[in-house]
Amino acid sequence: MNCRAASLVLTLSLSALSSRLASAQVVIQPTPNPTVTAENEPWYLSGEPITHAGNLYYPAGPRVFFNPNEMVRSGFHMGIPLYTRTTIEPYSVVYLPVGPGVLQPYERPRTGALAETSGSIASSLRAMPITSSQGAYGPILQAAGAASQTTTEIPVYVPMPVGTAGTAGGTEPSPVAVAPAQRGPAPVWRPMHTRIGGVPQGSNSIFIEFEGERWYKAGAAQAIDTARMARAGTYAGIPVWSEQGTTDGIIYVPVTQQGGSLVVPYSRKR
Repeated sequence: MNCRAASLVLTLSLSALSSRLASAQVVIQPTPNPTVTAENEPWYLSGEPITHAGNLYYPAGPRVFFNPNEMVRSGFHMGIPLYTRTTIEPYSVVYLPVGPGVLQPYERPRTGALAETSGSIASSLRAMPITSSQGAYGPILQAAGAASQTTTEIPVYVPMPVGTAGTAGGTEPSPVAVAPAQRGPAPVWRPMHTRIGGVPQGSNSIFIEFEGERWYKAGAAQAIDTARMARAGTYAGIPVWSEQGTTDGIIYVPVTQQGGSLVVPYSRKR
């Protein structure tokens, strides 16, 4: 009798648990509409590329409307949020808000490992020839060198024609008459290259000058957080950020000239 009662209780418990699991639902909330837009930013008006996940993206195709059920925020560029679609190939196209409910697509060129491949949607980038000194969509970017406190000029001597011709066998060269109009200018010794000297030692040897003061690197790069950071000015044409409501004397500078989502902290303290 006790076994039958225990079996009945177990059956009822499993039935109740199954009904609860069946009634549970996953609710996916739509993405909020973007509130920060780039329609008045100089870099957007000039058609400059943007950076996302370490790659360059170029304006491609007409503007599209924001789709809160398909688009999600995936990063920032110069303080402006970037969005991607969950229904196409990842890292192929990003969308930049340029007005209320309107976004401009930016496409990544299919070069390197993506050459001769096609994405989820047809590319809107026009084909451009590739040269050795320039990529298909602009100059090839290189990481900026560390700041230096000294420079050293290295003279490189360029030999000039002397108007003589020699013979094999070690005999003395015989003079060759040169018309006055064909004589070249006197040899000029001039420096042809400049070498950066004084290898920086330690983090305090890397600095920038901002608002008339010298700022030193104060840590590793970190992701920009617009919720706690605000623009404090510009340095070499790129925005400088600082934390809101603090007086710790820390500023944040993007790691690339195009901005991006990573910034490096700088402090007045050495």
